[in-house]
Amino acid sequence: MILWLTMILTEEKGLSAGRIACSAPHHAQIRHALRVALEIHLPALDIGIVSNPPHNDETFPPLLLHVSDKTTECSQAHPVLQFGPHLSEGSFALTPENALTVAGDSPFLNFLLSDTPESLGYRRNIRLLLDQDRKTRFLISQTQAMQQTSLEKTQTIQDLRVSLRMLSSRNTHLPTQTPTQGQGNPEPEAAPLPVEAGPDPVPPRPLWLRALGRLKRSVRPTPPPSAPPVQETSPTENSPTAPTTPFSVRRVLFVAGEPDTPGVLYRCSRNAAAARDAGFEARVQPCASVGYDDIRWADVMVFWRVEYSGHVSTIFELAKEENVITVFDADDIVFVPHYARVDLIDGIRSIGATEDRIERCFTDMRRTFLRCDQGSTTTAELVFAMHSLCPVVHLLPNVYDMASLQRARMALRMRGEPGRVQTGDGLVRIGYATGSRTHQRDFAPICPSVAEVLHQRPEARLVLFREPDTHRPILIMEEFPSLIPVQDQIEWRDMVPLNELQDEFARFDISIAPLETGNVFCEAKSEIKFFEAALSGAATIASPTGPFRRIIHHGETGLLADSPTEWHDALIALIDSPERRIRMARDAYHSILWPFGPQAQARRMKLALTSMSGDEAAALATETRLARDRLAPAPLPVIPPSRTLFHHDALGEAPVTVVITSYNYAAHLLDALESVAAQTLPLLDLIVVDDGSSDGSLALARTWMERHCERFNRLILRQSITNAGLGGARNIGMDAAETVHVMQLDADNTLRPEACETLLASMDDGTAYAYPLIACFNENGPVLMDMTADTHHQPGTPELLGDLPFNPLSLVSGNRIDAMAMVTKWAWAAVGGYYVSREAMGWEDFDLWCSLAERGLPGHHVPQILADYRQHETSMTNASTEKDAHKARVVAFVQARHPWIRLSAERAKPRKN
Repeated sequence: MILWLTMILTEEKGLSAGRIACSAPHHAQIRHALRVALEIHLPALDIGIVSNPPHNDETFPPLLLHVSDKTTECSQAHPVLQFGPHLSEGSFALTPENALTVAGDSPFLNFLLSDTPESLGYRRNIRLLLDQDRKTRFLISQTQAMQQTSLEKTQTIQDLRVSLRMLSSRNTHLPTQTPTQGQGNPEPEAAPLPVEAGPDPVPPRPLWLRALGRLKRSVRPTPPPSAPPVQETSPTENSPTAPTTPFSVRRVLFVAGEPDTPGVLYRCSRNAAAARDAGFEARVQPCASVGYDDIRWADVMVFWRVEYSGHVSTIFELAKEENVITVFDADDIVFVPHYARVDLIDGIRSIGATEDRIERCFTDMRRTFLRCDQGSTTTAELVFAMHSLCPVVHLLPNVYDMASLQRARMALRMRGEPGRVQTGDGLVRIGYATGSRTHQRDFAPICPSVAEVLHQRPEARLVLFREPDTHRPILIMEEFPSLIPVQDQIEWRDMVPLNELQDEFARFDISIAPLETGNVFCEAKSEIKFFEAALSGAATIASPTGPFRRIIHHGETGLLADSPTEWHDALIALIDSPERRIRMARDAYHSILWPFGPQAQARRMKLALTSMSGDEAAALATETRLARDRLAPAPLPVIPPSRTLFHHDALGEAPVTVVITSYNYAAHLLDALESVAAQTLPLLDLIVVDDGSSDGSLALARTWMERHCERFNRLILRQSITNAGLGGARNIGMDAAETVHVMQLDADNTLRPEACETLLASMDDGTAYAYPLIACFNENGPVLMDMTADTHHQPGTPELLGDLPFNPLSLVSGNRIDAMAMVTKWAWAAVGGYYVSREAMGWEDFDLWCSLAERGLPGHHVPQILADYRQHETSMTNASTEKDAHKARVVAFVQARHPWIRLSAERAKPRKN
């Protein structure tokens, strides 16, 4: 009722602020609930709730209404909402408990309190509405109470089931005690009747144990009756035992020990998604709610940061009885109690904890770890630390998910074209995205350097974060007096939920990740701050801890700085060189796209879980993992310099980008462009890369794009600064693409309308590329098979490319897959992109397929004609690749990169027209 009156009075007077006066008893009873209701239902209004002010003061917001027991206590200039059993003369009873009187200067309330037929009708309707609202709220409160009671009863039943199951399991194994002569003097019994000798009778179980057994059967379903046993000969020492069904991991339960912290997203939710992507069933559940049904469901249970307790002990005993494999997971060294010292973990001090409390926490986690069969963690340093307690430890790093990737790239696109220097407001933002008050000692050594840089570069800004409600800084600023002189150059940002964090990284030009080097706790920290900044296009300066040293190529994908001087010089270098930090951020993005992506995590998860399915599975998984570890790290994709000549972005989310590479193809380019515009996918991106053409095709492409902006979500025309060759041009296009799937198209070929949609539908999350059947044609029409060709095709049928099912072994003797394929950007980045070499130009696609095969990344064949290949004298295949001298160089180059291939046709063989 008060909310309704407040809304009416503020709307009538056009107010955004006001006061509600309450008598003393009502002020004490309703002010808290009323404040919450106003914030929820009228958030745009600033309404104060006061206790009967004696007079109006013009310095305060106007008084809207009184809430009182007696109208005589209130001013006659404002409406009064009176609570009590009696009503004043001229008042309007809204409900049996309250009445409205003294309308003051409110036209609507004056009308409502009048005796006209219209006002009587309004009053009657208001009573009906209020009565209905009261009934509805009563039903809602009853429903919520019933739901809460039901949840509590369900939890109680679940706890009782687990406890009864444990008690039943223990008591069924207790030895039966028989009385002996030394145990009391039993009363004499009558002599038993003589019976035939037989086995000793089994004494009946006590009543309480039989009752528990019945409860056990009600908790645990009775298995179906088994078939009667078959009579067999007695086994001997030499007789073979019956084969047992091998254990197979199918279902994984991730148990969150800290379910309300951000870490549960990285270590439980994303790893559960990786398990599902790898073909397993997976769930995430808080430790407190794990029951017996959950344990029976799981084949593997992963305990993330779970402290030992009686409940956890019960879980382990039930898991052991159900043959569930247990894995302890941690993302910090939280299982070594003597590390719980302020000199190692400064966060103990800054969050107000005590060493004793943290040591007890670490001790309880260590007890959980010791009960587990295996371990898993995020960095090589943590793997090493875990090995002292557990022989089998799996390395599963922290990763991003596709939602974070899409949000990060969209936030970057909103600043302009990614990879290009943006002028913006002319400021350079240095961001420190710490999410908790545990990094005081990490920031302290670099703080004077940051302050000095801000003083030397007025255009620089330091971006720090604060609590959104209290505006209390996350960093304890009293400990950093060197920032006081440059406090005007500090930008304060409110902390955001984890799913919005990438928006904040996209505001940074430089992201800093300081850690205390040499500190065993900090040295084991994961690479999160590097790959999350890279996703959003920010260049990173980080401390040289082990994980950062392994992932950051100093000077290429980021900068490593340890001393104050190194931090100062690194910041100045990136502030003064926008092109360098843009290039560094781009290369960082390409370097993390695969190793910290969900596709790579699914492969790691599959090996880890498969290794738990028996001896042979463990051996095969280990063989695969060791072979992958021996592969040389892929180089960064080479992106030749280019300039953007046309850029249009509608800021939509297209599923596919088509990249057209063109060099002096003015005669054919329009056919390729029109075939892309005719695609059945409604939302599509198109990138044209001109590799230094001199025939007018560049102007043709630009004119066409200007006239087709409405058809495409993104349209980009880039030109290489110097002729880069086919591999370089394709890498320029892949770098510009902002979709996962990228369709490659040379400017002299065409796509059929359903090409992109069909290929996209054929790929799952782990497919690296998909390729279709391709029909050959020339100026005379379709090219037919040669009558003398030694082939399984009938002579006279259309000549096709890409007609073999996917099998990497087919690449041993030569290329069987044309470049017109849909390639995922993460797979392209995983192998270092297309090679760039003008001396060996022509087999860039074949090299890419071989590199993907070496890393076990699968392709997929779509046996449908979805593209057309133009045969002509000026094609690159005929003009360059299939020339004797050039082909010899190409063969030598590719075979040196992939020694396992054995080409069956090394001599030049131009494609006929």
